[in-house]
Amino acid sequence: MKSLIKFFSFVLLTIVFLAAGSCADKDETCTAVIKVVGANGTPANGARVTLTSQFGLSQSSELATYLPAEMLTNVNGIATFTFRYPAILDVEVTHVTSSEVSSDLIKLEVGETVNKTITLQ
Repeated sequence: MKSLIKFFSFVLLTIVFLAAGSCADKDETCTAVIKVVGANGTPANGARVTLTSQFGLSQSSELATYLPAEMLTNVNGIATFTFRYPAILDVEVTHVTSSEVSSDLIKLEVGETVNKTITLQ
């Protein structure tokens, strides 16, 4: 009988710990990972990625403090941006090897990472 009580106690404690772990705060950030490649598909190191928004600013005035956001890509052609609010963002990419501006839109949702590849023209 004691072993049965120990078993049920163990099961109960396990359920309590699992329930407590599932209630942990979810990641409430939004991340955009922009990969820039050249026309031949190779990563574009040093490309300037600029994020702006015409849509998200009306939803949260605090988003305006984060935008425009600008970063140069690393040797793998990647620039990573993290925000606290969901938004629809305009992405513009320029590089010293091209006078063209490549652009696209991304939609950020809370707790998600959006991966976008942009090819330089």
